Amino acid sequence: MPLSVPLLIRKSIHFFTGMLILVLTWLLEREVLLWLIVGGTLFSFATFRYQRFYLLHKTSDASLGTLFYPLGILGAYLLLWSLPLYYFQASLMVLILSDTLANLIGQIKNGNGKFRILRDSKSMHGIAGYVAASLVVFFVFLPLHLLANPFYVFFLLALAVTFEVLSWRGSDNFSIPFGMAVFFYLSVVYQPDYRMLSVVMVLLTAGSFVLYHQQMLTLQGALAAWLLGNYLLALPGFQWIVPVLLFFFSSVLFTRISASKRQKKGRGGNRNAWQVTANILWAVVSSALWLATGNDVFVILFIAYVAAVTSDTWASEIGPLFNPRSFSLAHMRWHKAGVTGGVSPAGTLAALAGAFVIAAVSWWLFFGQWNTGMIALITVAAFLACFADTLLGAFVEPRLLKMPFFRKGHSPEAITPNDLVNLGGSLTAGFFVWLGMGLFF
Repeated sequence: MPLSVPLLIRKSIHFFTGMLILVLTWLLEREVLLWLIVGGTLFSFATFRYQRFYLLHKTSDASLGTLFYPLGILGAYLLLWSLPLYYFQASLMVLILSDTLANLIGQIKNGNGKFRILRDSKSMHGIAGYVAASLVVFFVFLPLHLLANPFYVFFLLALAVTFEVLSWRGSDNFSIPFGMAVFFYLSVVYQPDYRMLSVVMVLLTAGSFVLYHQQMLTLQGALAAWLLGNYLLALPGFQWIVPVLLFFFSSVLFTRISASKRQKKGRGGNRNAWQVTANILWAVVSSALWLATGNDVFVILFIAYVAAVTSDTWASEIGPLFNPRSFSLAHMRWHKAGVTGGVSPAGTLAALAGAFVIAAVSWWLFFGQWNTGMIALITVAAFLACFADTLLGAFVEPRLLKMPFFRKGHSPEAITPNDLVNLGGSLTAGFFVWLGMGLFF
């Protein structure tokens, strides 16, 4: 359908505002332009609720695009402050030119397929226009020594498309400029091998599709796994992704075996985005803190968090295979295996084994040596976190299930009380590591 008047007005304002900022990057000092961008951001937030500025902000009641827009530009400008100006200009113009062109071309009807991954609908024609415009932006603003590497261009373009497609209520106005800025910043600081990154990105894409097709992950779960894999690969060293892959594939394997042995039908290993996030969030936070500080304590926390979720998953899936009954901590008596908050001898041994495998493999990958004391500490901390998860499952999860939010019946992609329990339980691994290091090291 043709562009609506509010959308056309808003896109025009965004386009000319962005072009003005581009021109000012050549005319003004960086500090002056920063204050102008800050002022524009404050103006956008201050006027968002006022009816007289309706055409400036609203294309629909659900859109927050005009709030994401200045935040994305401001975030990109601050992140790229110390880098050559052309990085910010390229990030800005992908948003201003490529995204605008995608909206215009996306209105073509003939042969134009529509798809949606998150909330916002996208079109094949629009994505094609976005790709073409982004290539033009790269070749106009980026230096030739970068563009001479085809793998750099491929990886950059793939990320740019990702930031456009993964849109929620206009969030691409933030994800495009800020996501591009993050890539430029990391590429300058760490100078990764783009040939390797490009190949692995293709493999991750194929692998995520297979996991979705085999019903091991939901669509959004596959997307979350793909994003996580690319993020970890962007870190310097494959050791960041190996423990996560070991956790994930072993968990899927044991889940499938457990479901098959018990002749259990249902989702089985079909994990959604919340489950993927709940299992790995604290490890991602630790890796981000390592990026910001370079402090190896965050590497240790990363290992502990991955070990904790591995310990919990192995216990949950392996325990019922060998022990038909488990002891419920909530009721203090034996129940059928698989009850929430239950413990069993086989599950306990599996929890220790999962924690030890991740701790040992990860420590060797990161530090290239065997440190019995630290490996033992991480193993114990992860095991205690698994027990904390069991306690939360026994006493907190039943209360969460009674809350109206969880009683309404959500889609398979919705967050569950078990996801919150996993988040809380795995978080304690960091506390136990910190306590152990303070007492023994």
